Amino acid sequence: MKVYYLIFSLLLMVGDEVFAQNNIVLKSENNIIPTPEFFTSERATKSKFKNIEFNTANLTAEELTVMQSWVDKLFDTKKNSEAPPLKVDFTPAKSAESSSDMYEIAFSSNTIHVKYTSEASKLYAVSSFLQLINQKDSALFISPFRLKDKANFSWRGLHLDVCRHFFSIDELKRFIDIMAFYKYNKFHWHLTDDQGWRIEIKKYPLLTEIGGYRDSTVNDHYSTIPRTYNVEKYGGFYMQEQVKEVINYAQARNITVIPEIEMPGHARAAIAAYPELSCTKQKLPVVGLWGVFDDIFCSNEKTINFLKDVLTEVADLFPSEYIHIGGDEAPKARWKACGVCQNNIKKYNLKDEHELQSWFIKQMDEFLTKKGKKIIGWDEILEGGLSPNATVMSWQGNQGGIQASQMGHDVIMTPVNFCYFDYYQADSRYEPLAIGGLVSLEKVYSFNPIPPEVSEENKKHILGAQANLWTEYIPTYDKVEYMEYPRALAMSQNLWSLNKTTYDDFIKAIVEKQSFVLKAFNINYSQSFARPALSSKAMQSGVRIYGNSPDNKGVEIDINESGNKEFISPIHKDSVDINRSNEAMRIYTITATENRLNTSSSTQFYLHKGIGLNVELLTPPHPSFSNNPKSMLVDGFKGIRQWSNRDWLGFNDGNIEFIVNLDENITYKKVSVGLLSDHSSWIHLPKEVMVYASNNGKKWEKIASEQVKSERVEIKLDKKTKKLKFVIVPFNKIPEVFNGAGYHPFTFLDELIFE
Repeated sequence: MKVYYLIFSLLLMVGDEVFAQNNIVLKSENNIIPTPEFFTSERATKSKFKNIEFNTANLTAEELTVMQSWVDKLFDTKKNSEAPPLKVDFTPAKSAESSSDMYEIAFSSNTIHVKYTSEASKLYAVSSFLQLINQKDSALFISPFRLKDKANFSWRGLHLDVCRHFFSIDELKRFIDIMAFYKYNKFHWHLTDDQGWRIEIKKYPLLTEIGGYRDSTVNDHYSTIPRTYNVEKYGGFYMQEQVKEVINYAQARNITVIPEIEMPGHARAAIAAYPELSCTKQKLPVVGLWGVFDDIFCSNEKTINFLKDVLTEVADLFPSEYIHIGGDEAPKARWKACGVCQNNIKKYNLKDEHELQSWFIKQMDEFLTKKGKKIIGWDEILEGGLSPNATVMSWQGNQGGIQASQMGHDVIMTPVNFCYFDYYQADSRYEPLAIGGLVSLEKVYSFNPIPPEVSEENKKHILGAQANLWTEYIPTYDKVEYMEYPRALAMSQNLWSLNKTTYDDFIKAIVEKQSFVLKAFNINYSQSFARPALSSKAMQSGVRIYGNSPDNKGVEIDINESGNKEFISPIHKDSVDINRSNEAMRIYTITATENRLNTSSSTQFYLHKGIGLNVELLTPPHPSFSNNPKSMLVDGFKGIRQWSNRDWLGFNDGNIEFIVNLDENITYKKVSVGLLSDHSSWIHLPKEVMVYASNNGKKWEKIASEQVKSERVEIKLDKKTKKLKFVIVPFNKIPEVFNGAGYHPFTFLDELIFE
């Protein structure tokens, strides 16, 4: 240990020369998030202090206020202590990489020395070293350390939708403050949509007077049938002075606020205020239902000029170089029936309505370019041709970003299956209502903003990425934080860290340090990452149920027969085997408890005669919905209504075929196939289920054909056989009246229950 301390002391003395090297590998363990590029510490030695004093020589008053507010949140420095203060000095430094917000920190004696290359890097440095300080009783403790750090990507963003549900100025400031602490630098503020117009536009006061409020809001999930509504006026908006307040608050924390004004779709709130902006000119209410709507901005001259007026006020208000103009989910039904729109297609020699949308976006691009601004649009703006100066925000997957980078356009990656924080973050059985899908903490952590298909030459066009939080199912700010954190910590690792740790080390950092930080900031963060997960694996005569702990410390599993309180199994460690049998179907409750964190999860398990049978998938599932494909259909766990990727197998390319090899020791009387209908997510029931029987896998006899009328299709098995082949026939296209009209629908399959 003495030898190590000598090496550390030498590093302190010759630090500039050491940091000048490009091949540094020396580091030691730390729980800083996001992880710094280089860090070393003598953890066995600790210094004691009573408080923190910032040298103000190179600080603005605003910077000092932010730094001190963080200290006050994290530590109680008002307690009496005989220890000296911990001093912090700031020294500007030159760097060839000034755009990367590089900084260096070293602690020796009683002073933390910060070298910074940008104004932003001063706050980044403070965030890092505050995470190294611990408090016990009245004193602060810190070990000698040295670190060097810089940003990996220039765009490190979080998005918040305030249209579906409205949040106060104070809540927005809370959102921005914790963003800044974790080194985010872009706040994407989604200000207009079908369900509310949230920004004051002085030239058009009805946008907020009428468009800022709706008369009702749908209850439960969009897919819940029959739908019911909370018939109460709901809404709100931000005055321009309040917008400036948010902008200034963010600027003091080195965060740029990016406004989004949606066009040509998601326009119902604006059309409610000014019906002449639509193709039909029909007076419509601000909608209280989630989804995508046919009534969008018309391409006529009046609407184009209206939007230019709006963007003029927005451009004058926001210092941001960028303005987001939406461009997503704009159905073309109204444009197809509109004489003005069809005349524009002919007048400007356009191919179709998609090219008309590109023409529409180009008008805004040219207009904002003259004002010194750049536009961002969702990846649908690629359809029909990309406007010359547009930056693409790729949300539907990686392809939009790849395509835009190949065209020489800048890209911000935000693919839905990694970056949409309105999705469930854990098993939906235990989580509050969400829109659907599953984006777990581990999934977020695995995200790489640069798709592997992007060439070395085009990587420069990937500015970074952001996480998006749409608020259809997030009515309170507490739930905003629950859905955002700790997933936002994982995303900060992806966007900042050149030296990202393993996922296991990341979880360790949350448990040992970041949980303290989040609590100190009073963040209502989710602890679902700590909940043990139940999974299954097919065995020769049944299934093995596993309990998996996030910190690999082991779990305990027990089983209760539902409705029979007297039946309680012995406790099993980590796993339990369950065999199929000739008994009637029984339902159990299986509970897994994690030892270290004392968290638990439980679910219903259906013991039936098909548990663990061998399933051969002849049709591969869609990659996004292919969890555990060999066991999923016979694992004893039913997929649930508020679905996630983990519960279902999903398909969307023609007929679905699979073979089930039966247990010859069991006589099967019937089987039921589980299906899902969720039109808002493009998931539709198939047309037909056909079943074939065979004893040799070569000659097949059709034994059943059932038209699908509900989410569970029951099929009688009148003859003994060794194999069953299922052929599920979906509809070819989604009907015009539903989201995704014209595209292939998804078919979701669930448990095959054999009796």
